[in-house]
Amino acid sequence: MIKTALIGEGTTAADDVLCRWSSAFDNFTGARRRSLLGRALLRKLLVDATRLSAAGWTFDKEPSGRLIARHRDCGRCPSVSLSHSGGWVACAITDAGAIGVDIEAHTSGRDFSGIAGAVFGPDEQRQVAAHGAAGFYRVWTLKEAMAKASGGGIVEVADRTDRVAKDPKEGFWRADIGITSWWLAHAQMSGLSMSLAIREA
Repeated sequence: MIKTALIGEGTTAADDVLCRWSSAFDNFTGARRRSLLGRALLRKLLVDATRLSAAGWTFDKEPSGRLIARHRDCGRCPSVSLSHSGGWVACAITDAGAIGVDIEAHTSGRDFSGIAGAVFGPDEQRQVAAHGAAGFYRVWTLKEAMAKASGGGIVEVADRTDRVAKDPKEGFWRADIGITSWWLAHAQMSGLSMSLAIREA
């Protein structure tokens, strides 16, 4: 089972999700609307997938920063991930392994080649040189989604190691990277890139 959702932060649909699926447990110190929306949207996906009560779902973070879901009536809870960028919130859950999702709103005028040169592997840098912003956001979101799934954080995005240079530009595929098997997906919408990574159990 894999479930994903993408929602605009300032929409009436977002207001509906917040009203119906928010919990008092979500009001952590410094919580912003997009964080609250992400947790409410995750709760909706979890209820749809498990049929367990909405009130029982809470969220915590591992020491690595990876988000985890807990429910008093769930022995093995699905893996969860969320991301937000440019007024958009994306969420994903699965029981197939550790999951990561990343979205990035495209920003013009950035030095994509310079950033790629500082953080991506050589083959990934060539992808950015050949495809510009689209190549940069594809590589960045895939690596960020993988880092979220593994719990490795931004260090894995910026370690100058090739991980996704030779994968398809769009769609859903399986890849063996090092000793780890992954399911990866990438889609580019108008001004937005979204990637999903599932590290096989």
